[in-house]
Amino acid sequence: MRALKTSTHYKYQDFIMAVRYTNLPDNKDKTFGGAYSVHDEHTVNHMNELICEFTQCHVNHDPDKIREDFIDTYKSWMPSTHKLNGLEEFTEACFTQGTTESFAQFYIRYRNKRLRLAKGEYFYHQMMHGLWYENFAWLDEDDIRENDVVLISVPFSDTGDIPDYLESLLTTCDERNVPVMIDLAYVNIAKGLTINLEHPCIEYVVSSLSKVFPVEHHRIGIRLQREMFEDQIYVVNEENYNYINLLSAHLGAEMMKSFPADYIYNKYKDAQDYYCKKYNVDISSCVYFGIDKLNQYSTYSRGNDTNRLCFSRIWDGRMNECS
Repeated sequence: MRALKTSTHYKYQDFIMAVRYTNLPDNKDKTFGGAYSVHDEHTVNHMNELICEFTQCHVNHDPDKIREDFIDTYKSWMPSTHKLNGLEEFTEACFTQGTTESFAQFYIRYRNKRLRLAKGEYFYHQMMHGLWYENFAWLDEDDIRENDVVLISVPFSDTGDIPDYLESLLTTCDERNVPVMIDLAYVNIAKGLTINLEHPCIEYVVSSLSKVFPVEHHRIGIRLQREMFEDQIYVVNEENYNYINLLSAHLGAEMMKSFPADYIYNKYKDAQDYYCKKYNVDISSCVYFGIDKLNQYSTYSRGNDTNRLCFSRIWDGRMNECS
């Protein structure tokens, strides 16, 4: 497939080609497809109450206060049930439109390097690499080289677990000055993880509330850096300019204040154990998932040698178990 440079106005057909290039099945309409937040009754009701309060002007709409409150709350809430060693070094923080906005700026900054992904990674990156990068290789296809750039989800998108090769990968990236972005979008549907973020190669740590709460369409995320790198995200977060989505930032902060970081994990852990036993799959560190390592459910393959089943829509009634 032809990779598109940023100076090129790509056509819709190019995007469709990129989607097809992933060779991944569209499982969003299948019982255990996707990776959706559970529409928990209490989180849904509270979310709707917060939106009503905000839109009816019962909330102070000071942009800088809303942004600062969101960032301060997220930075203390996210690691509260984990050991995220070195997270305190990432002092530069911005509100983002989910994690996707952070990914886009990462692609732009490093578009002249070779992108490296693990098989089974979030499908969005597999779509986008054909549009942004002339050079690409899976992590298991070649050694890490000096002109590479790495993006990896932790817990890993395909399994919900920490990859067993993560430390060696990051050490190699340290040695070869390879920039890394760590995507922690799944970290708060897990509990008690230890993740080493002290590696100098890690330039960005990003996360989102879309997997924890039913806020995926409100696009609520955070980007953390050790040092400021000025780009579009920093511009819209600038004090006295502040062009962020205030409703989303306020909603995110208040949801985190109202529900502890392990709320979803604690509430649904027994359900995960039950469904993993019922379907004869391994228990993932992420509470929504069961991992099939015996190829019993090959329709849920995401390009790796395991098959991920997501139970969240069964639990909230959006999917029928027999569908």
